[in-house]
Amino acid sequence: MDAAPWLAWSCAALACCALPASAQEEAAPLGACVAALRKELPAHRDVSPQTFDSYTREAEDLRPVIENATRAQPEFQIPIWDYLARRVDAQRIDDGRALLQQETTALEAIAQRHGVEPAVAVAVFGIETDYGRVAGRYPVVSATLSRACLNLGSRERKQHFFDALWLLQQGVVRAEDFTGSWAGAFGMTQFMPGTFRQHMADGDGSGTADIVHSVPDALATTARYLRSMGWTAGRRWGVEVRVPPGLAAFNAQEGDHACLAQAKPAGRCRSARAWSEAGVTRADGSPLVQPDPSAGLSDAETVSALILPAGAQGPAWLVTPNYQAIWRYNRADTYALAIGLLSDALRGLPPQQAAWPTDDPGLARIAFRELQQLLLDRGHCEVRVDGSEGPRTGAAIRAEEARLGWPETGRAGSKLLAALRGERPEPVACVSAER
Repeated sequence: MDAAPWLAWSCAALACCALPASAQEEAAPLGACVAALRKELPAHRDVSPQTFDSYTREAEDLRPVIENATRAQPEFQIPIWDYLARRVDAQRIDDGRALLQQETTALEAIAQRHGVEPAVAVAVFGIETDYGRVAGRYPVVSATLSRACLNLGSRERKQHFFDALWLLQQGVVRAEDFTGSWAGAFGMTQFMPGTFRQHMADGDGSGTADIVHSVPDALATTARYLRSMGWTAGRRWGVEVRVPPGLAAFNAQEGDHACLAQAKPAGRCRSARAWSEAGVTRADGSPLVQPDPSAGLSDAETVSALILPAGAQGPAWLVTPNYQAIWRYNRADTYALAIGLLSDALRGLPPQQAAWPTDDPGLARIAFRELQQLLLDRGHCEVRVDGSEGPRTGAAIRAEEARLGWPETGRAGSKLLAALRGERPEPVACVSAER
């Protein structure tokens, strides 16, 4: 299994890796796990006993946090139209375009060295941490240690833990800066310690790779990783298409497109020529294979797979091996599509054309913040107006749905926003508010 930076797999795969709540309650204290891992130090000679003892002595037990977060990952818990509406919105596009201008020199050098287009590297940065705004707050040593303790049979989890110690020991990162996600991913583009150690790249010419403070280093490391996953310069990640009804059975979601890694027709992967002969066209009805690489698949032999994230009634894409490289960064089609669509927007390509099969579209972050403000005005003082999903916002939404006589879903959609906009209650003053 690839050492992906974020390790967000399918729900089924994640469930097999983490202990259920009942088993976690019976799990040994963290100290027992630390002792077991210390016995493995001879197999990790590049980490000293002093380093191990120093950084595990005060480690936090994050196993309950990890288990709860594993079950609540947005890539698998919310409708794809909600996920994309809040991640590929006007704000993220505008911020990404500004960054492309700001880091032009570094991005051109990165593209020349690693073969990854600037818009793609910037899109990863935007989706992972909103360009550095949301990088995580958990100590990486505690997170990787706790994940390893949830499954001591996983060599990969243990290696990330020992690599986290190595990064501190070598001074690659400072202890006060070494925080990240509940999974242990850190930095502006969220790398697991072992993946960062393997792919770290200097993008600003300083001689070191610092993905916590240096935007060029984070972008260069991302590009180097994508290249190692099979990214090919000049090839599109995918193209939106129209699909004859009979081809819906070839939907290759969540790993069924693994054949793309072989870069040859096999399984559900076909050449662009074969898809075209089967009746697939671009979303606007024009031929699939076109001379202009930015318009469609330019090579008739380009291997691609069909994905229909919302089924036969929703939009469809033919995706190439470059999509597979993005997908391996986070192993979720929602995530990979967000990267692809954001990178297209940063290039100035047309937006998605086919509508999602829903009469209640998702909300961009500016609209989501408006909804949160309306909830706050109605006395849900626990809500914070930040444009982010959260359990308290969800609870407030369920309360309003119940008041309106609607099914209680906790989902922030366009219909609820319109309903609350149409009401004009006297605002309730809240002393403080937290999401």
